[in-house]
Amino acid sequence: MNKETSMQQELVEIRRHLHQNPEVGMDLPATKKFVWQKLVEYGYEPQACGEMGITCTIGQGERVFLLRGDMDALPLTEDNDLPFRSVNGAMHACGHDMHTTMLLGAAKILKERESELKGIVKLLFQPGEEILQGAKDCIDAGVLENPKVDAGAMIHVFPFKDLPLGNVFVAPAGTFMVSADWFEIKVQGVGSHGSMPEVSIDPINVATKIYDALQTLSAREISSAERFVLTIGEFVGGTPGSSNVIPNSAFMKGTLRTLKEEVRQQIKKRMVEISEAIGQAFGAKVTIDFTNGCCSNEIDQAVTETVKAGLENVFPSNVLGKAPLALPMMGSEDFGEISHRIPTTTMFITVADTELMLHNPKIVFDESVLNFGSNVYVEAALAYFESV
Repeated sequence: MNKETSMQQELVEIRRHLHQNPEVGMDLPATKKFVWQKLVEYGYEPQACGEMGITCTIGQGERVFLLRGDMDALPLTEDNDLPFRSVNGAMHACGHDMHTTMLLGAAKILKERESELKGIVKLLFQPGEEILQGAKDCIDAGVLENPKVDAGAMIHVFPFKDLPLGNVFVAPAGTFMVSADWFEIKVQGVGSHGSMPEVSIDPINVATKIYDALQTLSAREISSAERFVLTIGEFVGGTPGSSNVIPNSAFMKGTLRTLKEEVRQQIKKRMVEISEAIGQAFGAKVTIDFTNGCCSNEIDQAVTETVKAGLENVFPSNVLGKAPLALPMMGSEDFGEISHRIPTTTMFITVADTELMLHNPKIVFDESVLNFGSNVYVEAALAYFESV
């Protein structure tokens, strides 16, 4: 068995273990323990980074390049025939098991190629990407310091219909993915008997007017040239079976996605003003809380051009020259928090020829790209060091 085949088999074993044992959010004790042990096995001295993150370094020099892989899964029941599918009610439907595996593979390769490094590579295994908390937690814990990080990169696997597996797309400069904010709007009214609405303050009535008013932000307050999406995905008022009761409260939950930070802040301000004013007009108490959020993912021109040129040199037939999807993407990535602090790039790797999208409980990713992905991480770092 040659070295490349052996490496691929090792990565498949790692990925299947991670896939079969997914953990969600910031609570990843088993995943953290597994990744930590692998890093020790590869000769690293891992360190805790925040609540559940792991970081370690390799190489010497003045320049520091960050490679990030996220570790968390989704609270989703897997629905496919994989012999190693998850049965614990969570699923790596976004491919973070692939990212973690690829970064562990990169760690092993970097150890073998340490003499080639002209700088320091800092590896970050990050929790909580799906809930937009992990990157902030690691930043607050000092991941970009000691040693101070100069630039960085992330990989995300992605399904592309009718595109060959094992290709990499390096994002162009500018805003690549939008910001995201999760919000909750709570309406506190006064309940009563359904026959006596005049003695109530109907929270459902107030909530529907807030819902309608928020949709006018795109129609009347923000320029049509600005792309953003405001979605109410959850609307709860009353109790099933209690159709003759006006409830005391109602609430809505949703997401806001914007391309520009100034538009993001403007809309959030207006959401609060509109919601509270409508509540006041009808005598209800309304609160709006932005629970989680992340900045847009910004791509630095110099870093992305350097990384792309390096990958084209090593993988001349595997780098996509044309974007395989509409840009900027309206999906979000909490790596954006890092991209607003240091110059970064983002790479997408084709891992499934399917019409199914990420977060689908039936999606299956092709493991044949694991070794390729590990080497993409490595070559991105090497390319950056060669350019400075």
